[in-house]
Amino acid sequence: MVHIDMSRPRRGVWIERWSGVPGFCRVNGQYQHDLLPGWSYARAEIKAELIPDLELLAERGERPTEATSGGGR
Repeated sequence: MVHIDMSRPRRGVWIERWSGVPGFCRVNGQYQHDLLPGWSYARAEIKAELIPDLELLAERGERPTEATSGGGR
């Protein structure tokens, strides 16, 4: 877990990563995965949306190369 405190403007960012789940992190309460750049998920959406998105990519053998438009979900 990392906390970055930005003094101007006064803001902070909390970043959490788990060694047992590579590519998965939580930034200020929103969950993200490195294979889905630009997308973020609330805790309730992980099972319903994040996991199916990752499984679909794995089935096709695809890896996105750029972030999605619209700032994520």
